Amino acid sequence: MKVLLSAYACRPNAGSEPGTGWNWALHLAEAGCEVYLFTAGRNRKSIDAFLQENPLPTLHPHYIDVPWMNPMSSGAVHYLLWQWITFRKAKALLHKFVFDVVHHVSYGAVHLPTQLWRLGIPTIFGPVGGGQTTPESLLPYFGGAEKSERRRTRVTHLLPRLWFYRAWMKRMSIVLATNKDTMAMAEKAGCRRVQLLCDTGSREDFRAESPRVFSRNSSLRLLWVGRFLPRKGLPLALDALAQTQAEVHLTLVGDGLPVATVERMIAERALEGRVHWKGERLPWMEVREAYAAHDAFLFTSLRDSFGAQNLEAMSVGLPVITLNLSGARDLIPEAAALKVPLGSTVQETVRNLSAAMDRLAGLPLEERNRMSESAWRRAQDFSWTVRAAFAKELYRSLLDNRRAF
Repeated sequence: MKVLLSAYACRPNAGSEPGTGWNWALHLAEAGCEVYLFTAGRNRKSIDAFLQENPLPTLHPHYIDVPWMNPMSSGAVHYLLWQWITFRKAKALLHKFVFDVVHHVSYGAVHLPTQLWRLGIPTIFGPVGGGQTTPESLLPYFGGAEKSERRRTRVTHLLPRLWFYRAWMKRMSIVLATNKDTMAMAEKAGCRRVQLLCDTGSREDFRAESPRVFSRNSSLRLLWVGRFLPRKGLPLALDALAQTQAEVHLTLVGDGLPVATVERMIAERALEGRVHWKGERLPWMEVREAYAAHDAFLFTSLRDSFGAQNLEAMSVGLPVITLNLSGARDLIPEAAALKVPLGSTVQETVRNLSAAMDRLAGLPLEERNRMSESAWRRAQDFSWTVRAAFAKELYRSLLDNRRAF
């Protein structure tokens, strides 16, 4: 089966979007698909180096550049132009190969649909997110970025009504959405077939061999992982921690703000000694060690498709405390998490989150262990091997439907 895989961000041994793109390419090729990978030119060095050391005859990378533009400074414009150039390159390749299916995986943004549907080949778009928006009550946490966030919300609501966006989305054979908000957006745009699928997968070298078995209950050690961006909700986490009654400690893993700024945020809430941060971004395996050294994971994103950190935490058997929003709401099992309801005001949400911390701190060890097992088992469903097998079955169903007509 020949698959044209569109993965703008794609890099071996990387996290986030580049890691997701690469894992789709790698695991589909290992599953027996003939993968023709179309990716941005800046990924050439790392992909070629990997394939030189680990030959994979079923993976054929094609590197697409936008010669006159710096991708790091032009952002979305570079990505849009890359999509159109990719379409032209792929169309030229049709004189040499017959592709069975097109699958776009990166960027995983529903706002900017792939243009490869124009090839006339069954096209899978996703998993994509982006249909989620920040609840009105949490917008104050964006500070100076609140106007920008409100503008994004308006665009997200407007897009499904625009004729050209609807025309593009209707041409997708299937849209894989990473949360129900994005599913609803795609359906509103007229998509014929929409299915829920997480936008990330669990790495075998990250997963623990078994669930956690907690043996002490003296204090609760929470872990928070992510960039210090407004939408990640770090101030919300600190506000809630400051109101806890139980002995709760929080470790931060991430960067994105000056050290002095983070230290001031901690001091203003009188959390010195309860919040721990090294002041820098940690290497990949040190992050894994941090997961293993804590009792639970705290996820406070105000707007997120799902959050790869949730899957990382579940992979090592950590229970999760999360806002009851978007992908975390839709994909994390109830038995593995405390899902915090939103209040009508910031203060109410802070109280709800703080109460969840206190509740988890007071749970018997047996119940924490059950949460760990539920989280760990759910993470197995997100393995890249399982995802590649799912994709192959999806490809076959599209081909069978096409032959039927």
